Amino acid sequence: MLALLGGHFARAEPRDLALAYVQALLADPARGSAVEIAARAGAGSVWSTQRLLTRTVWDADLLRDSVRSHVVPRLGASGPCVVLCRHETVRAGTGAVAVAPAGAVGRERNTQVAALLCYVSRGVGGLIDRELYLPPRWTSDPERCARAGVPPERVRPQSMADLGQEMLERAVAASVPIGWVFGGPEFADPGLRRWLCLRRLPFCVELPQIPGPPVPPAEPRQNESWQLLSRSLGAAFGRPAPGFGLTLLARRHPSGRISRFLLHASLSAPGIPAARTMAAAGPAAARAVHEADARAGLSSHHVRSWVAWYRHTTLAMTAAALRLEAAPRTVRAGSPHPAKPGSPQPAGTDPSHPRGPAPRSR
Repeated sequence: MLALLGGHFARAEPRDLALAYVQALLADPARGSAVEIAARAGAGSVWSTQRLLTRTVWDADLLRDSVRSHVVPRLGASGPCVVLCRHETVRAGTGAVAVAPAGAVGRERNTQVAALLCYVSRGVGGLIDRELYLPPRWTSDPERCARAGVPPERVRPQSMADLGQEMLERAVAASVPIGWVFGGPEFADPGLRRWLCLRRLPFCVELPQIPGPPVPPAEPRQNESWQLLSRSLGAAFGRPAPGFGLTLLARRHPSGRISRFLLHASLSAPGIPAARTMAAAGPAAARAVHEADARAGLSSHHVRSWVAWYRHTTLAMTAAALRLEAAPRTVRAGSPHPAKPGSPQPAGTDPSHPRGPAPRSR
């Protein structure tokens, strides 16, 4: 732990407090308020813990890079994948940064949404990057962003795919081995797909659901009512990289819902093994996010500012990375898998449900 954290602090006092903060998250991840963490960390007062997350001089992005350098070698490069994940957390009130109402009318909840990047190898995943999504009602209100400490250069509309591309750019620059990139429908943006194609990166993204017109029961379609149309996938989804091809995969759920995936793979790589890799990588990433929530306090916080969110999240990623030391390198057969790659469920949800409720802040 000292090797991972120690070099990021110029003075012993904040370094020791950061070590105690991570130890507190590992010991009791569910208790994430500054008061509770300060008590468990043995800090003199709650203000010292709050200073660590807000005023103390240290760079959370440099620690993020150290976490990535810690996670990737420990998981190895056997069939390496990176998975773009949407992580949604319910928050009490509207004071926290990037909080916005979400859900059906009459059942709205205040939520924070983050994009996470998970590295997966040999059936085990670890978080290596994070970005906080600013909803439109925040980017259209610069004064509110300023009160929450959002840097002026970040007060602009950005989609989840934009945040995913930023994280992938950092992973590529750091020479992270990437055999495949997987993502849910939030990351199926044409711009991100084009960026991946230009870098000759194999990817598989779930396409957004497109509801079809209902067929009246009294008017079934007849065979002669079907018309065969021919259109290349390149015309619909952009050109693949040289030597690569595009494949449209479909998966029918027991409920009857059909999920569609766009696969960008080398022409020498059959699509079925790629689909199997996707089927394993998505649940591995979901488990990693669930473990970071349940055992490293990823969502258990009450921070309100931009800087504090990034610092707490990075310290929680540090705690989760340290747990990889004792993690098994293979997954037992029959272990529960979330249903949807690229859309992992947070702690406290039913892992068999692709869109279960997010955890409530404590």
